[in-house]
Amino acid sequence: MKLFFESHKLFDMKEQEVSQALRKITYGFYIVTTRKPSEEMSTRDKDYIAAATVSWVSQASFDPPMVTVAVQKHTDLHETIEKSRIFAVNIVGKDDQDMLKPFAEKSTIEGDKINGFAFEDGETGAPILKDVPAYFECKVVEDLSNGDHSIYLGEVVGGETRDADAVPLVEWETNMHYGG
Repeated sequence: MKLFFESHKLFDMKEQEVSQALRKITYGFYIVTTRKPSEEMSTRDKDYIAAATVSWVSQASFDPPMVTVAVQKHTDLHETIEKSRIFAVNIVGKDDQDMLKPFAEKSTIEGDKINGFAFEDGETGAPILKDVPAYFECKVVEDLSNGDHSIYLGEVVGGETRDADAVPLVEWETNMHYGG
């Protein structure tokens, strides 16, 4: 029994070390949004919008432009991307840290606002937050669903930089942490 305990303890120590190492990866903060039109849904009589704060976003290709986004399973955002096959990545600026916490919870839609922040429809139909310095819209071309997150490879089909001087928010500049 002692050997099992010691080996289990060793595993826990290595797991903690790996977790700490993973937290050294630099992450930004983004708000990913998506929408599924009501005519394509059998359980709702209006469009379904989902939005959430994510930190695992990365460029994957220049030509065509593609990004990867990791989305936690068992969330409204995950379920809606699975059905809509579109998403928008709204880049959060350093001065917009107040946007993070509302999007870490379930989305509340009131008129043209998600969690109190105004949005407009993008080219794909995904909601675009009006107060972000930049965004891009994607169509899912591939997904990988192992582990506790799904990784979506999205081809960038539109986007805009609204404030070229804005600095993106980096996780280390906040008191929020995700990953590891």
